[in-house]
Amino acid sequence: MNYGLVALVDDGAKKESGAVGWASEDNPISIDNRFCIGSVTKMYTATLVLKLQELGQMNIQDPISKYIEHHAFIDGEITVKQLLNHTSGLMDISDAKLANIALLEPDKDYNDAYLLSLITAIDFDRGTKYAYSNTNYFLLRKIIEKITDNPYRDVLTELIIDPLQLASTFPYHSNEIEGLAHPILGDQDLHEISKTATNRISVGIGNIVSDANDVNTFLRALFIDKTILNEESLSQMTNFQRHGKTKIGLGVFEESFGGKTVYGHTGRAISYIAYAHVDVESGTSYVLLCNNANDPYIDEAIENVCE
Repeated sequence: MNYGLVALVDDGAKKESGAVGWASEDNPISIDNRFCIGSVTKMYTATLVLKLQELGQMNIQDPISKYIEHHAFIDGEITVKQLLNHTSGLMDISDAKLANIALLEPDKDYNDAYLLSLITAIDFDRGTKYAYSNTNYFLLRKIIEKITDNPYRDVLTELIIDPLQLASTFPYHSNEIEGLAHPILGDQDLHEISKTATNRISVGIGNIVSDANDVNTFLRALFIDKTILNEESLSQMTNFQRHGKTKIGLGVFEESFGGKTVYGHTGRAISYIAYAHVDVESGTSYVLLCNNANDPYIDEAIENVCE
């Protein structure tokens, strides 16, 4: 195994962790290594939106036309809530193809105007279906920045990173982050490839870097200790709606692992996998992080860890 996997389980009284494999060619992986957590980022973004609502700066029932400029393929009557729970009908612009282009052409200008130009169709009428779309969280990032007149990274730092003292959490993915587990794809180490472009297209969507302990601190503060959001906001976040086999709240899913019902989010980024979940009934949190998106064991591992 030329990559690694770390796992952490915390029941509030006892925290256990383990690590196996490699952070890079010559460095065994440890619980202190940092990973890009991919779409687990969306749970942080949703938390920011609900926190801004608590602060009276917005309402999740607002139509996005209040914050987003007119666009031929963006229905201005879509609500912020419909972005949060992926019922907007917006096509997904940030797919594997765009991610690959960003890696291969890191010097291209992936500004917001370019990303908006990739929205060329409407998948379905707002509120009529569910379909996971990274475009929703691209627009939520823009809304956060519009409301606060600050970059997403500054808002994340002010409202989540600093209050929780998350010393190993970064609102960006950079090769210069100390202790970063190298992203491995097959036998290829992608560490030296520029992350500038992938950062640009995934702010608020999937580019937060963290370690297992910090992710655990965030999870427990959000769902167990309830120190980030107030009761009303947390109730809105965890008001799960079923769409086929999917049960989604606002930036968080209800899933079943190891026979337990858990809240949280998974993430897959080039080339990392992350699981961040909480069993609210028992007060137990689970974090699994891996630095190879092709790892064949982590999906089985989350089941075993949650048993």
